[in-house]
Amino acid sequence: MQLAVLDLAGTTMADDGLVLAALRAGLRAARVRVDGPGYPALDRQARATMDRSTITVFGELLDGDMFRARRAHDAFCDHLVAAAGAGRVRPVTGAPEALDSLRDAGLSVVLTCGFAPEVRDVLVEALGFSSRVDVLLSPADVDGRGLPDPDLLHAAVRSTGVDPEQAALAGDATADIDGAVRAGVGLTVGVRGGAHTEQRLRAAGADTVIDSVADLPALLGLPS
Repeated sequence: MQLAVLDLAGTTMADDGLVLAALRAGLRAARVRVDGPGYPALDRQARATMDRSTITVFGELLDGDMFRARRAHDAFCDHLVAAAGAGRVRPVTGAPEALDSLRDAGLSVVLTCGFAPEVRDVLVEALGFSSRVDVLLSPADVDGRGLPDPDLLHAAVRSTGVDPEQAALAGDATADIDGAVRAGVGLTVGVRGGAHTEQRLRAAGADTVIDSVADLPALLGLPS
């Protein structure tokens, strides 16, 4: 393998409920009651679509009302940026060391997410990942087409000059796995403990499932 494409939230960045808290902040900004009878269904829908473009997710949650979706998205972004500023953003245990191991072995490392680039960059800086990755990609970098569309993965291989078959993807959501399969990525790795269960990750096409991104270097036969 010559390239590792890794998801951000839930895979390399510990979630700890942060993304769903930001989601609730966004819905409140769109005047949706998060303590009302309709919220559980929205919560289930949001969890099912984790790691897609967040503006797209809000559009779907709000029945296509993109004015309210943009308002919700702004509040969502503000919540995450504030969390980073307050020191409430942390890496998954072992993730920094895994990134270092991948790069020390000569692999290019790309981080992908569904967040706006300005939010992504704040989070990556707070996590201490800026010097540990080669490329950062969000849906905005590919004309808004987030996972499970394969465009982010196509951009990852183009930007690093690596053949897709020489790339490995690791992610905790079915959108990551689906996008990688559609992009022809050589190895798709599901990560337990994040957005979706092992059963769903395997059903989406994961070649294998690991407990943590910290296990990825060993899976690839690299020093840990």
